Formats: sequence, structure tokens, C-alpha cells
Amino acid sequence: MTEQQMEDLFHFYGHEDLYKRFKTPLYVTGLLDDSEAGHLEDFFDHFTLDRSTLFDEFRFWFRYFEVSRKGMDGTSPYCL
Repeated sequence: MTEQQMEDLFHFYGHEDLYKRFKTPLYVTGLLDDSEAGHLEDFFDHFTLDRSTLFDEFRFWFRYFEVSRKGMDGTSPYCL
């Protein structure tokens, strides 16, 4: 996912303040580099974040969400 896509999605879901704080950690860690925009959209649809959320919390829950979407064989149980 590109930096512009990340910024747009954070803004669309009302998390502008989080994006401002997470911009550098997202870049340094590459957390969303290999993710599709749809994954971040799904994450925002299923998780509630507030202004006090720390980057480490966001990273933990985003990774948890990614792993929970995959089956043991590496395929998603949500795709037919």
C-alpha cells in the first residue's frame, strides 16, 4: 500500500490524528507496505480506535487481524 493510500484511508475513517502520529512508525516498520488497502479498510470496519491508541497497540491488533483472517494453510477462511 502506498503512503497516499494509507493517509486517505486513515482520513476516510476519521483517524487523521492517529495518522499524524503513526506516519513515521508506519514508514520505519513497513507495517502496511505489503498489505492491500482493503485489509486496512476491513480492519477499520472491525476495530474501534481512539485518540489515545499507541502505535504498538495498533500494530498488535492489525497483525492479529491479519493472522485471524488466514487459515492454517495460509488461505483466508473468508474467501470462497
